[in-house]
Amino acid sequence: MIPRTEDIHPETNGAADSPNLSRRSTRMLARSLLQPALDVAADVAARYEISALSGLLASARASAGQDEIGVAVLGRFKAGKSSFLNHFIGRSILPVGVVPVTAVVTEIRYGAREEARVHHRDGRDPEVPLDQIGGYISEKENPENNKQVDLIAVELPELRRFRGLKFVDTPGLESALSHNTQTSLNWLPNVGLALVAVSVDPPLSQRDIDLLKSLYQYTPKVGVLLTKADLVSEQELEEVLEFVRAQLARNFPETIRIFPYSTKPGFERFRQALDAELAAGTLERFAEERESILKRKVDTLLRECGDYLALSLKSAEMVQSERQAMKRQLTGEKETLDEVKSAVRLVAQHAAAGTRSMVSSRLETHQRELERALLEAFESEFPKWTSSLATMLSSFEEWVASALRDQLTALSIRERSSFLAPLHNVRKHAFRALQQFRDRLSDGAMRAFGVPLRTTETEIDVVEPGTPDIRVGRVFDRNWELLSPILPVWMVTPAVHRHFACAVSYLVYQNLSRLSSRWEESVNSALWGVEKEAVRRLDELIGTVERLLESGGNERAPQLRADLERLAKARKSLTVETAGS
Repeated sequence: MIPRTEDIHPETNGAADSPNLSRRSTRMLARSLLQPALDVAADVAARYEISALSGLLASARASAGQDEIGVAVLGRFKAGKSSFLNHFIGRSILPVGVVPVTAVVTEIRYGAREEARVHHRDGRDPEVPLDQIGGYISEKENPENNKQVDLIAVELPELRRFRGLKFVDTPGLESALSHNTQTSLNWLPNVGLALVAVSVDPPLSQRDIDLLKSLYQYTPKVGVLLTKADLVSEQELEEVLEFVRAQLARNFPETIRIFPYSTKPGFERFRQALDAELAAGTLERFAEERESILKRKVDTLLRECGDYLALSLKSAEMVQSERQAMKRQLTGEKETLDEVKSAVRLVAQHAAAGTRSMVSSRLETHQRELERALLEAFESEFPKWTSSLATMLSSFEEWVASALRDQLTALSIRERSSFLAPLHNVRKHAFRALQQFRDRLSDGAMRAFGVPLRTTETEIDVVEPGTPDIRVGRVFDRNWELLSPILPVWMVTPAVHRHFACAVSYLVYQNLSRLSSRWEESVNSALWGVEKEAVRRLDELIGTVERLLESGGNERAPQLRADLERLAKARKSLTVETAGS
């Protein structure tokens, strides 16, 4: 049974917002526990130039200053994230569709009055009517985030029972729109409680597993939202749940909660179960839940700092000859690093060489289908344009440009998986190569110094192709328009009709070729971006390790030991004080 709102959030002046702890007390507790630890981590990372930890440090600092828990919904394009949030909060405020819709991050929380603000990257945050936020969120109305929106913040009085939570809708991953994927991946460090939306068909992919692993770097509160549960029978749903549980158990030591969900009538029990988990679970344990999230970020930060310093201390305690020998054993010869870079480069080059032929062949299979669809639509539209030659010319050009744009956009979305397959393969190869190099480095550190480097590779952001660029030139010479006042329309209509019909076929061929070029350029650019990022990470990793191994001798050891002790005490204080609180 779901507790009444009054049982969760008593409305009295100065009363606590949760039965366990007031917001102010919770924030003060978080600061008292975390700020000293954050200060230690920041000082150590800066002193030893451990730049790889800067992102996690910034995320932990930001989380410590917040007094709410973000419930982020992440996942692949068309997994049903926006539809879920609309249904769960009881308001259809987020745009949904069969094409990539969400272009920017949207936060939805309780507010005393209904309000929507658009936070621009230049600092402006105008309030807009709630029914107009789609013009900023929607990919169609704000393509590639041309309006430079940082995020949309929505407040609703009806979310009073969820006060203390903010629901976060993120752009879909793996769509044809690169900026959407990058926006979501860049937002990951801010996560509090994460729900990874996974459709029942297919139920779980390796990409979903990778996303879950990435999220665990920032929070222990991760769940799977199994959307579109209405598409399968009860028996099939149980089979899907068993499959997902087995996959999760194989990849994670922790038990990950799975929440089946459907927005269709007759499946209200799924909403009630998730509602109870958030209202009677997360909010009732607000202080505990928030503390565990912050603790995960800070503890990970301190632990990784400690690993780097332990490696540096082992090096400092060795004599110069031993240190250089161990350094060579750990980092290997430069040729080994170059081999890893070369392997990634060759894979990217091979994929780029076949991009144009792959894209062209896929698009050519749709040429006749596209011609038929446009010709059928043309036959329906043409009778509306016959008032004059000028009207026929302008109407056709406007219609064919719009129709081609819509058709080719839909075609790009339909074929995006095929177009992006080489890119995803190269990204996976680069990810594996980087992680293998990290693992080899960790094994080398253990053999040479008795200290592992427990670092995990993160997603490689790539710039994927944007929307098609469709430009349809004039069909007739402008001189024809001069004849419009003197030529009877009935005399030219048949000829114009035939010319337009022929033009449709030519324009389809012309713009499919242009679309092929656009995809080739964009995919190949992304491929080189993956290679460049992989090389940068390899150089940064080996550079960080080499800096840590460089030492003037044993005189550096006392400072390293002192800093390691500071890190250990900071981690211990989190555990002790958390237990005591």
